[in-house]
Amino acid sequence: MRERDPHHVAIDRELHVEYRDPSDFDRIAFALRALDRLRPKRMTVAVYSAVSTLRVERGRNLQRGEGGSWAIVGIPPHASREHIAYALAELAGVEAVPYAVQSLLAAERASDA
Repeated sequence: MRERDPHHVAIDRELHVEYRDPSDFDRIAFALRALDRLRPKRMTVAVYSAVSTLRVERGRNLQRGEGGSWAIVGIPPHASREHIAYALAELAGVEAVPYAVQSLLAAERASDA
């Protein structure tokens, strides 16, 4: 059995959210509209259709200079608008995440009308 090294710490940087929303809407398009409104600074974001869980992975992008980053967001076919908006607002570094989520949902309702 190996001894634990007190100088190294393992950090899990993945976010898993499991919630099932039966509503029928284009989740990828919603996520892209939300990202357009949030405009994450110095971050390149890719969105894809995930199979089972909402998944957010991120890292540093050294090509974008100091503070540059990248993110990959997997959106499952059962994710709710609220969970997608919450994950993206956190990713974008919004200070008032609940306000940002409500703003994104209100903008979406306005565009549907």
